[in-house]
Amino acid sequence: RYKKEIEAIDVNIENSIMQLIPEKLELLISSPDLDDAQLQLVQDVAKLYQFVCAYPIQSKELKQKILFALQYFVNPDDDIPDSIPNLGFIDDAAVVRWIVDDIIDDNRDIIKA
Repeated sequence: RYKKEIEAIDVNIENSIMQLIPEKLELLISSPDLDDAQLQLVQDVAKLYQFVCAYPIQSKELKQKILFALQYFVNPDDDIPDSIPNLGFIDDAAVVRWIVDDIIDDNRDIIKA
């Protein structure tokens, strides 16, 4: 299901998604009940965000993957709404980590260098 959604991502949404990330990260970080999974989510989203800011992405497929993960993160009404206490960010963490791992797997030769 998500693979079809990734392929349908319009890469022109990059600026609008990137503008939402800092505020959403700040909201999550400021939570007094931040758990390990949420902390990992913050780290993963920050890595993707910094990557997009620092490097021009040439590959449409890579850009779609990253934008999908970031869009999923900023959407409060995704598969498990963010408003559900203790559960709302579990799906975000899983989706973002899946994309991060997929990018690492696809670029092992570059990452090792």
